[in-house]
This record gives sequence, structure tokens and C-alpha cells, in this order.
Amino acid sequence: MKSVNIESQAYRKPAENIQVEERGLVFSIQAHSVHDGPGARTTVFMSGCPLQCVWCCNPEGLFLQPVMLHSDVKCVKCGACIAACPHGAVSVRDGAVTFDRSKCNVCKTHECVDVCLHEGNVVSGKWYTIDELMRVFERDRMFWGSKGGVTFSGGEPLMQKKFMLPLLKKCKDSYIHVTIETTSNLPADYFLDAIRYVDWVFTDIKHMDPDRHKELTGVDNGLILANIRRMAEADWWQGVVVPRIPVIPGINDSDANIMETAKFVKDAGLEVINLLPFHRLGESKYRQLGRIYPFVDMKPPEREQMEHLQSIVQSQGLYAFIGYETPF
Repeated sequence: MKSVNIESQAYRKPAENIQVEERGLVFSIQAHSVHDGPGARTTVFMSGCPLQCVWCCNPEGLFLQPVMLHSDVKCVKCGACIAACPHGAVSVRDGAVTFDRSKCNVCKTHECVDVCLHEGNVVSGKWYTIDELMRVFERDRMFWGSKGGVTFSGGEPLMQKKFMLPLLKKCKDSYIHVTIETTSNLPADYFLDAIRYVDWVFTDIKHMDPDRHKELTGVDNGLILANIRRMAEADWWQGVVVPRIPVIPGINDSDANIMETAKFVKDAGLEVINLLPFHRLGESKYRQLGRIYPFVDMKPPEREQMEHLQSIVQSQGLYAFIGYETPF
């Protein structure tokens, strides 16, 4: 009698029918945040971005996979990472541990992190399922208060389309107040579909001149401005839209650019602009990625300059507030 092979095709589920749960790449989660929307919030920083802003304060969020960060301050130069790396990407040069970033930035195994006992090497970026993030939100929910909720930031939080759209729907079904911080540089149909499930939108307007915008971010501003208009005109959405201007001295802080931005916002039918002064908080992340931060010597704009720009916005009949303290 011929034996039956239980591993035969008749007993196996076809591989194409096996569904793998969608996961999203998150490079940071901050609980009890009070600067990313109304009330107290849990802020989730999603990886990936369609822009390459020269002043980006979250360069680790530009990657579409977990990436290794190296801290020279914490490194004790024990050499464990040199021995562990299977790609020959780690060496010592002039007494310092150096990394070949062309290899490190695409590495998927991170042996150098596994052997580091002093957190000199760490991984930025972790894959989450929707249910895993929802458990985080349920854990934090009691601390949000009546106005709080979840903020999705980045990177560009809406860039991971297959993950974010069902996650936003899940938040909506769970009566969670959702804020996004977005570039608005996304396909219009998807963008408008996604914001149906969002209560509050912060959207950057980095420069009004399309050519200058492309020099600074890698893309022109045509789609961004068009999507902001679409949001403002959408009659099916009653959320709050707050355009933001990251004020970078000598780059986009001219009176003419601020005035043109204010006129655009007013013409779009919006009422508020948030002026965000430049800061250097991302400088250490560039070092940890082996990159040179181009704005290391730039100082934040003076308070008097920020108030001057605020007066320009207000001259157009708009409300303008400075910094991250959301006043409503």
C-alpha cells in the first residue's frame, strides 16, 4: 500500500492564499506629548518621506527600513562591532570607529547592534502591526484627557499607504482624536481619502516659489499647494487645517515670502498659520548617521523677527501663533 505524504500539495495551503498582516515602520513613539496638537497626545513618528528638506530635523525618518545609529559618546571602542560585522563595514580610522554607510544603511541584520553592550550602536525603526499600535493607544488613552489623542508625524506619516489607511479607520472606529503632521505631497485621491479619518492637520508650506522649494526639498510645491486647497474646499470634512511655516533664517523668512504664503492661505479659505522657528535639535542625529549637518552654525531666529513675521501674517486678517504651543 502506498503511503500518504502529508506534506503533499493536497495537504498544503497554497502560498498565494496566505495573508501576511501589514506592518508599518515607526522610528519613535512619544507618550504625553503636548506640542503636537490639542491636549496631551501619543505621537507616532512614521518612517519615509517624499521630501528631502536640507534642514530636516529627523533624518533617521527618511529611511524605509530600520537603520543603525552610532553614538561616539557612548562608544567605548571595544572593537566588538568590528569583529561582528559580516560586511566589513566597520573599521578604526585615526583612533575613531568608522562605518561604511553605503553598507550600513542597507544592512538588515545589524550584528554590530547585537554585540554592543553600551548602546553605542542602536537601531532606529521598528515594525508594528495595527493591533500592536492600537494596544499602545489603549494603554495611553487614560492620560489624554478630553482634548487629547494620537498624532502621526514623521517623516511623512501618510507615505506608508497600505498601513496608514486601515490604521486611521481603526482609530476612527475607536473614537480616537487623530492629528497628522503632513507634507501634503501625496497623490490627491489617496490624500483626500486619508484625511476623512483625521480631525486635525498640520501641513507645511516651506516656500512659495516652486523653483526655490525644489532646491530646498527636492520637489516643487505644486502638488502641496493644490492638496491644501483641496482640503480647505472639501465639504465632507469638518476638521482643522493649520498651515505651518518652518522659519529658516536667510532661506524662507523674507517679508515677501511670508506675505505670499499668508495671501495663499487666506485665498484658500483658511484662517490660521503656525510659525515654527528653526532649531538645531536634529544635529546629533546627523552625526549618528555619519552625515554632516549643513546648519550647524545657524542660529534660531530672534523673537523680534518671529513677531515681525507674525505681524505680516496678521495683516492679512489671519491668526498667527509662534512655536509648538497650540493655543486652541
